[in-house]
Amino acid sequence: MADEEHQEDQAPRTSHWFVRGLAATGRGIAVGGKWVGSKAAEAYRAVDPDVQRHLIQVPLMAYTLFDKRDAEVQPSEPDGYPPLVFVHGYGGNRGNFLPMSWLFWLAGRKRSYRVGFAAGRSIEEQAVDLVEFVERVCQINQAPRVDLVAHSMGGLVARIALQELSLAERVQTFVSLAAPHHGTYPARYANTEVLKCLRPGSELVARLAKGQIPESVRVVCMWSRNDLFVLPPESALLDGAERVDLTPFTHYSYLIAPRCFEALRGVLMPDAI
Repeated sequence: MADEEHQEDQAPRTSHWFVRGLAATGRGIAVGGKWVGSKAAEAYRAVDPDVQRHLIQVPLMAYTLFDKRDAEVQPSEPDGYPPLVFVHGYGGNRGNFLPMSWLFWLAGRKRSYRVGFAAGRSIEEQAVDLVEFVERVCQINQAPRVDLVAHSMGGLVARIALQELSLAERVQTFVSLAAPHHGTYPARYANTEVLKCLRPGSELVARLAKGQIPESVRVVCMWSRNDLFVLPPESALLDGAERVDLTPFTHYSYLIAPRCFEALRGVLMPDAI
């Protein structure tokens, strides 16, 4: 009988200590989580603000995943302007300019087209693809010329097509957004053939520097001192081109910031402002 009473007395005690142990473990996990969280926050705050802004904007580019890499060129009713062609950059696709083309459509430019390049194409091959794409746009719309807007590496693709191929005769205005015209040092962090071409002093950069875009094409360079992917920032500028300073833009701001749309509209639709 005494043994049974002893066992009954021990059960509540064991349960009590078990509960206290769980509570202590929970408090330890909470304290540990708080410590880890505070250290993570400190580490994040220690990162350069420009890096923070670039990282924050990366998820906003997820909309590009929902667009087709290529699409058939369809004719549109004349809207009083040349057709508008958007050229994406390295690692991007035609979806990068989805918001921009939509905003221009609302502003009255109904004829906008977004080129998409097949994976694995070299910069020179993309330039050939761009010439063919613009030619289709002009023919199907019976338009003599287009306005061209290119982001990042797309700016070099456009320059090859303008300087070395036949694209200049089909372009009225060329606007480059954060294009590393003179190369960019971050391109040294990878060893792909495409990124080798984007390094300062590369054969492509040197070759393009020896030539020039024909004077028949209006050239506008938009740039930012806070762009971490175009270093030095002045690499985004071409001699003789009009310049639009969009500091403190990140490399992605050009694709999602309303201020970029307003700047582009001022260049391409000044009569509508």
